[in-house]
Amino acid sequence: MTAPHQEETPLRTSRDSAPGVGTADARPGTPTPDGIRAQVVAWIAEAALTPEVDPAAPLRDLGVDSLDLIRTARRVEAVFGVRVQPRELRGPEATAERLAELVSQRVARRGAPEAVPPGAEHGPVVLTPPQEQAWEEQTGDRDHWSQALLFTTRPGVDPDAFDEAVRRLVAGHASLRLAVEAPPARRPRQRAAAVALDGPPADVLAGTLETVDLSAFDDAGLAAEVTRRCAAEQGALDPGAGRVARFVRFDAGPERPGRLLMAVHQLAVDMVSWSVLLEDLQELYEALAAGRRDVWCAEGTPYPEWAAALVDHARTPEAEAEAEWWTEVVRTPAGIPLDHETADPRAANTAATAATHREELPRELTGRLHAAARARRAHPGDLVLHALGEALSGWLDEPAVRLDVLRHGREESVGDSHLTRTTGWFTTTVPVRLDLATGTPAGRLARTVGHLAAMPRGGVGHGALGRHGRPRIAAPLRSAPPSDVSFDFEGDDADALPLGGLLTDVAPEPPGDITAPHWVRPHLLEVIATTDDDVLRVEWWYSTALHDETTVRRLAARHRTALAALVAACEADMPATPPG
Repeated sequence: MTAPHQEETPLRTSRDSAPGVGTADARPGTPTPDGIRAQVVAWIAEAALTPEVDPAAPLRDLGVDSLDLIRTARRVEAVFGVRVQPRELRGPEATAERLAELVSQRVARRGAPEAVPPGAEHGPVVLTPPQEQAWEEQTGDRDHWSQALLFTTRPGVDPDAFDEAVRRLVAGHASLRLAVEAPPARRPRQRAAAVALDGPPADVLAGTLETVDLSAFDDAGLAAEVTRRCAAEQGALDPGAGRVARFVRFDAGPERPGRLLMAVHQLAVDMVSWSVLLEDLQELYEALAAGRRDVWCAEGTPYPEWAAALVDHARTPEAEAEAEWWTEVVRTPAGIPLDHETADPRAANTAATAATHREELPRELTGRLHAAARARRAHPGDLVLHALGEALSGWLDEPAVRLDVLRHGREESVGDSHLTRTTGWFTTTVPVRLDLATGTPAGRLARTVGHLAAMPRGGVGHGALGRHGRPRIAAPLRSAPPSDVSFDFEGDDADALPLGGLLTDVAPEPPGDITAPHWVRPHLLEVIATTDDDVLRVEWWYSTALHDETTVRRLAARHRTALAALVAACEADMPATPPG
């Protein structure tokens, strides 16, 4: 995700993810169709919002969203050795039974999936739309902008196995090797450098991999030194020099848990990428520590190839057919009033001025929200977004509002791409128009849900057309002012990480400030909704240089009231439950 606060959310761990590292002998024997069906239905049940899963019901009616489809496709490949595209899991015909049939058919005729050789060079190619937009916005310290996580490691880590695991992780994921070239008066470009697969890993990965010996420190001293070093590491990335990832292992000796800092520049990673990276690193390490040398990452389409596919896609008839849709959307008003006038609000909107107002909705209301979403065949995030639109419409006295919605961006309908195991910055902000002029509350919600469902290709075409389209198409999209407000619904397990084995938990020490103080925030107001333990939490990030806390609190209260009223309106339209 692009906003700095999104990496500050407390993380919880998950230890039930399917493996993601391919080996010469790791593919299981041919499973039976019944076994495949049982496993697929179990995975869908984990993702579904309904208490019981009907295998013949459309996945969209079960509340299975696009991120759930990516995770499921990743699991299918890891466990059964075949590929299913997330786009095959959309539409009214997509059910758990249909998915099991697809997997069974492909298992029957499978071969090893094609893979790009590890460590291969890619590019140069232009930046993706979110990368290029960020590069233009961040004219100051572009180096100090990362997603960084700090973990505890189990005692007695084998240093040779760990170093080799990192080398193979970097070789297997092109996004960890990106370098940005920015010649004067030309568009920036990116390439992925080649990585040698022999020689000492520490030499091959100089600037990326480092071990720090803290075995002489007591526990308090170790924590202080880890904290100090992590803070310093946040300024060590340099995408211009090809240093977009840092792996710093803190060795606490054979008897104590150590630490591992993983810092990846924002241009090279998003939150969905972390589960892939952590699964691969741990499985590579375990295999290498056990003496196996045949393990490598199984990446899909490398990130630079995806960037090239977007360029090609932007000038296809299919993409250009979307231009009218997006042009109409960006005509909608997207500004908000300021409490403190300034010559350049976006320049004043820095990390140093960021503040947060947090709200927690009652558990009872959260449960009713999920029930209302199921009844409307919508996602809970759609209702939270619509209520935000109602609040903004009332505040601004506008019949329609536009805001930017963050989406995962892994749209495999572009080119011949396979992205479930590709790492990189895919997260994109997509303009969404909320029409709130007339109608009943349920009718206005239906317009919002319909607009989101009709969005072409998940929204990836907006950035592609605006950045890479023909001038007559790109101009109105590029010239439209960006929305002042963004919305992100991170869902139930947005902060889950596949830990266990090598990485035992999130470390208690802070990983350091992931942005410089003068880092420019992309939106004046950022609204982030998460659900955890069946409770909806909403964070409102704003700049104290532009807005007062009282203004944000009033808007949050409007949103809470609008959401409660929307849920009540949906309940009033639900058919009565027969007695007994």
